[in-house]
Amino acid sequence: MVLAYILITTIGLSPAKIAKDLMKLDEIESVHLIYGEYDIIARAKTKTLVELREVALEKIRRIKGVEKTSTLIAADATNEGDNPPF
Repeated sequence: MVLAYILITTIGLSPAKIAKDLMKLDEIESVHLIYGEYDIIARAKTKTLVELREVALEKIRRIKGVEKTSTLIAADATNEGDNPPF
């Protein structure tokens, strides 16, 4: 299981509208509007890195209003339910 946080910068559309579009993706578990350099942070969970790449590059970046993304892949988790099997 791959857990990642995707930082998203928007342009032209309301970040709230884009957040709703993100929540339609099966791999996205939660979405939050944030302050700072990025407008949105999304938590994604996929089975493989290849699937994560598809989500980040093929699905999220194609949503109208998404200008750029930065993907942070979790190396480990403190929540027992998120711990990968090492």
